[in-house]
Amino acid sequence: MGLSILWCAPALWVVAMFEFLLFCRGYSRREIARAAALYALCAVVAVLPMAVAGHTPPLAPLLLAAFTAFAGQLVYPLISRITRRAEPWRSVNIADAAMGMCVFGLLTSLLLMGGAAAWIVGPLELIVLATVVIQCTYFALYGACMDAYGYRLMTQTNTNEVIEFIRYYPLWMSGLLLVLLVAVLYGSVRVNVVAVHSHGGTPLIWQALACVACVVVACAGGSRSIAARSAFLSFVLARKRHIRTLEKYASCRPQRESGLTVAPAVRSESPSTILLVIGESANRDYMSAFNPALRRDTTPWLKARSTGPDADWLIFPNAYSCAIHTFPALEKGLTELNQFNRLDFDTAPSIVDVARAAGRRIYWFSNQGHLGASLSQVSVVAEQADVARWTNQQPGLPPYDSELLDFLDTVDPSGSNLVVLHLKGNHFSFENRYPASEETWKPEGPDDAITTYENSMHYVDDILRRAWTKACERLNLQAMVYCSDHAIIPDKHRAPTFMGFGDVRIPLAVWTSEQYRAAHPARHAALSANTLRYWTNDFLYELICGVLDVESNHFEPSHSLAYDTYHYTRDDLTVLNGTISLSDDQS
Repeated sequence: MGLSILWCAPALWVVAMFEFLLFCRGYSRREIARAAALYALCAVVAVLPMAVAGHTPPLAPLLLAAFTAFAGQLVYPLISRITRRAEPWRSVNIADAAMGMCVFGLLTSLLLMGGAAAWIVGPLELIVLATVVIQCTYFALYGACMDAYGYRLMTQTNTNEVIEFIRYYPLWMSGLLLVLLVAVLYGSVRVNVVAVHSHGGTPLIWQALACVACVVVACAGGSRSIAARSAFLSFVLARKRHIRTLEKYASCRPQRESGLTVAPAVRSESPSTILLVIGESANRDYMSAFNPALRRDTTPWLKARSTGPDADWLIFPNAYSCAIHTFPALEKGLTELNQFNRLDFDTAPSIVDVARAAGRRIYWFSNQGHLGASLSQVSVVAEQADVARWTNQQPGLPPYDSELLDFLDTVDPSGSNLVVLHLKGNHFSFENRYPASEETWKPEGPDDAITTYENSMHYVDDILRRAWTKACERLNLQAMVYCSDHAIIPDKHRAPTFMGFGDVRIPLAVWTSEQYRAAHPARHAALSANTLRYWTNDFLYELICGVLDVESNHFEPSHSLAYDTYHYTRDDLTVLNGTISLSDDQS
């Protein structure tokens, strides 16, 4: 047999080129020629272990290795083509077919070594097939192809969110998936080890060299290697780069502070507190304070405080989130970074940096727990506060937002403070956001997401009331701002893609005390005059700077609703990094 096996390489090359020409679009002839040359090299590497051995592994493990490699190389190009077939796009999946051939060569070389090496094949095949299952599941749930952004969102979630996500689906589905993965691992190990043991190994040195050849071809070139450019691995590497950026954030604090100058426009020796409440998944379409025609009074307190002759809360009915997920929205909202500049997140000053430079002590209290979660843009900003505390999260038992109110008792009432409350708010699953005793309306069934969402709205409204009352009574509250990170369409399954403006219509409300209005009349007048202006929450940083009433070299007043120079209209503003204009929202 021997070298004659090399004649299988042209067949693999033809399959790879067919896949490339079928799924890829927008490549020049020169790039196609490069792909053809790369596939030729990988096709030779794929059959090299068998050519060196002079025979193939037993049929069962050989077919299993071929299936694993082919599934791994096909899943992303296929799903990508299905989901983007109507779009003019340039596919970047040249490396997937090449990686599949290298994986096949690696698996067959280990099989031909036999002995302990054969035990490695099963776990490797499980890893590859797990990436296939993950991408197929992602597609089945969201109708979209996984990308680096979707992978990052998936891996940034915390343990309780994962538990709630799993509980949303029937238990048998999760159990079936677990059984399937265990069965694949057991079957793969058994087929590979038993069959190879009965067949016998081949000279180790030559198979080791063939194995090394597969690895070198796949990994040579570092960030430009076949492995690094293959779809799923590229998502993993992009996530690692993102983590490194977040890890740099704390070390960049001296750089941010050294270039930041802040001066209060109005100096005061009296103690005062500014309170920022960040909501979660709140859609103003379901809030009676913003939509009085609703069938249910979901926000009675805020509605009462923002209407009538004694109204002291300002509501902004044209506020939008700049993104559809927490981390990208607050990455911009909490820092000087916005859709109109090109600043780096780790060096852009945050509301924490500005408030500290203005002489305030910063308290950050969050119900968006650290439990099982990796670093995020929000957590690294929060940890720069003078006091940062999270609620006690237990697996499967997420606490209610009322637990944040106790943290307000730890704030020093004799100082000048900026206090941030980060709520769990109206995050899916909605029925877990409020205690049973706070169920205002009875859901009509287990699938009545609208009613459970409205109940969560009613509960958050009461949290706002209690936070405002406590802060007024003991912290000399001067101003309070409430807005959400993003919105949600409650009767639709949450997706990583834009599903309509219901994903971004958020509440924004501002309260100021009589003392604040007297000391900062221009700020209050501008806020009052700008209530009907269009606004996106990547300007939250500027709004807080305006409420703090500071002058800074890292603050543009024309971006702040607290200044009469704010000029943005719906035609100027966008969401999702400039890809969707607010003028497209016709409802």
